[in-house]
Amino acid sequence: MVERRKHKRYAMPRGTFAILRKKFEPLCNHSRMSIGEIAMVLYKSEPETMGQVTNLSVGGIAFGGHTSGLPDAGKIQLDLLMTEQGIYLHNLPYAAVALRAAGKGKKKTPAFRTNALRFKNLDAQQKSQLRELLTLHGG
Repeated sequence: MVERRKHKRYAMPRGTFAILRKKFEPLCNHSRMSIGEIAMVLYKSEPETMGQVTNLSVGGIAFGGHTSGLPDAGKIQLDLLMTEQGIYLHNLPYAAVALRAAGKGKKKTPAFRTNALRFKNLDAQQKSQLRELLTLHGG
């Protein structure tokens, strides 16, 4: 099968998380915090959705999570945390990507699903951080 995607996808290591949380709960001074402190603040912020990233590209992200749907992008921000590598990308702009249903006859637990987000309007710093991250992991 021919790959039709605009950007090559890369599998991400365990410990890579997508966190969707309310914009109204800013993570102050994250540039001065350790990765452990950032992880604790994100966990305690009661995120709308949080899941293990399965793959990542310059164009978007796929991750698993317990959810019945993705929250409205206008009210929620996306953070990317790589705990083992000490990498944190903050407030990445995104749009939800509709995924096809499993199909007839296939049983899939409705509470756990793969979610997909497309990055949109990344600024120069965010693009640079994302490319650097992908370079570290086979990009």
